[in-house]
Amino acid sequence: KQLKAVFLLIDIRHAPGNNDKIMYHWILEQGYKPIIIATKLDKIKRSQIQKQLKILREGLEVLPGTEIIPYSSVTKQGREEIWDLVDQILASSGETDEE
Repeated sequence: KQLKAVFLLIDIRHAPGNNDKIMYHWILEQGYKPIIIATKLDKIKRSQIQKQLKILREGLEVLPGTEIIPYSSVTKQGREEIWDLVDQILASSGETDEE
């Protein structure tokens, strides 16, 4: 009951592997809508981002509306978007920083 969201980290450079697919579908079966963090964004060219995101979407057969956030731990790109999403999730569940 306390679990508000599930983040699934997947390497943006590669098509989803079998374990990625199993995990994505397991999360769905548990009743959650996974938020996909496409990691290692700094390892691909800017021109490849949309192509790689499409490969992720198709490889996982993601449901429409599934959030996919490209992220780089090196450049911190996507970091604010992730924190904003966490804030939204906590706000919608009634939790605040004071709790």
